[in-house]
Amino acid sequence: MQPKTCAYFATCSKGLELALASELLDPRIGAQDIQAGASGVNFRGDQGVGYRANLWLRSAVRVLAEHSRGRCPGSDPLYAWARTVDWCALLRLEQTFSVEARVWDSSVTHSKYAALRIKDALCDVFREKTGARPNVQIENADLPLFLYLYRDEAILYRDLSGTTLHKRGYRDVLHKASLSETVAAGLLLRAGYDGSQVLCDPMCGAGTFGIEAALRALNRAPGLTRKRFPFECWPDFDVALWKDCKDHAHAESRQKTQCPIFLNDQHVGALSLARKDAERASVEGLLQFSNVDISEFVPPQPPNLVVVNPPWGERMEETDLPATWKKLGAFLKERCGGATAWVLTGNPNLTSYLGLKSALGYTVHIAKLKCRVFRYDL
Repeated sequence: MQPKTCAYFATCSKGLELALASELLDPRIGAQDIQAGASGVNFRGDQGVGYRANLWLRSAVRVLAEHSRGRCPGSDPLYAWARTVDWCALLRLEQTFSVEARVWDSSVTHSKYAALRIKDALCDVFREKTGARPNVQIENADLPLFLYLYRDEAILYRDLSGTTLHKRGYRDVLHKASLSETVAAGLLLRAGYDGSQVLCDPMCGAGTFGIEAALRALNRAPGLTRKRFPFECWPDFDVALWKDCKDHAHAESRQKTQCPIFLNDQHVGALSLARKDAERASVEGLLQFSNVDISEFVPPQPPNLVVVNPPWGERMEETDLPATWKKLGAFLKERCGGATAWVLTGNPNLTSYLGLKSALGYTVHIAKLKCRVFRYDL
């Protein structure tokens, strides 16, 4: 008997869909019918594919499993459709649930109201069948639900990830200019980093690029650090299958890598956070830290790849941004010959101060900010 297949949707920051799609091609996940969409990637597979996607994906924010879909041209049709779901097969009375919705170009125009109609239907079905209803819990619910409503076509997903996948478990204090772990991993994937290159971040801040690169170099599945996924308490959870997925992921992990990762930042506080987070992630042995102005930073050996998110004025105060970018340009030209550099910025005008001609650029959305990534062949 063939395992039942499911339609999945993995979400990501807009602009990183190709990176996420490339991850899903990994045979360790086993995804099929991979199709990049807007802010995510559709794919298919059995239950194990969903489990392994949560273990291995580095650039994904959430992994959603489609449960049902239907046409809902209005509030009452949405409620009536939601009542057809066998909620008692998805959730036990003593468990908690949450509903998140996204609505576009539909008769129901408010996402929160759409979510409320799903909640009402679930609770009413439970009351009729059991005389009681489960409780809503916004954070860390046992059954997180996601409703996508577009042009009156509804898709109801179970959220396998719950807490977003950027929470790897190694960071408890966030530097105000830190990149999300999933964004940093996605940018590294698009830059072609696979652990076989000498990597350098000369303005590393809290070190997200370096830590994510180290995890990639060690082939360590990022989901192994999560204490719990919601699907572990679902009625259809396969304990043996989940254990097998984790055992294989542990076996794939390496203890060391040959190519060093060089991190530098002039701010002592940011570098202190980077060191602590690297220790919590158990990758401190792969990272070589330096605490000097970029004009004084000389990598111990020439890098093959440079990734950097310099200050650009949105989240960090910088008294003289042109001077900072000129120093970055001098560093790239004088000490990174032969390397490829990828520079992230929310202010593309600043790139003129680098004194370099970019070979390629693409857009990535970080939170509500529209940013650009430029490649420089040095």
